[in-house]
Amino acid sequence: MTRVLIVGAETPALQRVVPLLLRADFAVRRVARGDEAVAVLASQPFDLVIVRHPPSGVAVNELVAAIRAPASPNRAAGLLLLADPEAEHDVRRLLGHGVNRVLGIEGSSDRLLLAVADMIAVPPRRSLRAVVQLELWVQHGPVRSLALTRNISATGMLVQGGTEFPPGARLRFELTVPGDDAPIRGEAEVVRHAEELQPAGIGVRFRSFDDDGMERLAHFLHGTVTSD
Repeated sequence: MTRVLIVGAETPALQRVVPLLLRADFAVRRVARGDEAVAVLASQPFDLVIVRHPPSGVAVNELVAAIRAPASPNRAAGLLLLADPEAEHDVRRLLGHGVNRVLGIEGSSDRLLLAVADMIAVPPRRSLRAVVQLELWVQHGPVRSLALTRNISATGMLVQGGTEFPPGARLRFELTVPGDDAPIRGEAEVVRHAEELQPAGIGVRFRSFDDDGMERLAHFLHGTVTSD
């Protein structure tokens, strides 16, 4: 079971993401203060620690040092800081110095969920054979392509087809999963060409979802999860 500790005040993104983590059988614990978190982290291991910056009762540098101490049971845990817009630039200086990820508190819940999925172990994914429409806007209008999904996870999907889109291209996607009549729509980025597929395809990373697409994808993934 994946264990997550959330430190500090609620944010709109956390309000939306925490129920999805609980639905996926994450063990989520919350503490209000940073100094309280130091005591908890000294004795209990977690896979991911999410901290609302600045933590109360302790300086953020002290909290990071406590998490990364040689004897800490959380030395290898992922650490994500949620920062106010005016502090985000300064907080980013901690990246690579004990902090793995920094997000602004005004960021979308999609970004937070994708960051969480990216920081923990391999996200649950399901084999899925479904048609997905991919669309890239260029100067003269949209370029559309139909591809066939091979598998899908909370962070992206592997599809056959779409090789006309280069790595780095940002695409609109439309996907219908079993048990859900309405398509899931959003934006994704091509991260690689998958030459190992026959025919060849692409791997894409989700960047955002329209409306409640994130929740509906999570519901599908945690129906009958496979490790294909």
